[in-house]
Amino acid sequence: MTEPRAMAKQVRIAKWGNSLGVRLPRDVAARAGLAAGAGVEIEATRDGRIVITPARRRLTLDELLAGMTPEREHRLDDDGPRGEELL
Repeated sequence: MTEPRAMAKQVRIAKWGNSLGVRLPRDVAARAGLAAGAGVEIEATRDGRIVITPARRRLTLDELLAGMTPEREHRLDDDGPRGEELL
């Protein structure tokens, strides 16, 4: 069973510095899981639609390295130098 689509809302585009801004209605932001300060990705499609998607959280290097264990380490295969790579 698919969720019914919410009725489209009209909003106005405003000038914001050298850019343009759109205010998201509260219920639209809530349905998308967005809050103030949230990161989003925005793109324009060839048919003129603007798509705003919640950005995936980027892990820090420390967070990535914290998950590194000897069991997860991959063996490095080096096939040696080729061509003119020899010094």
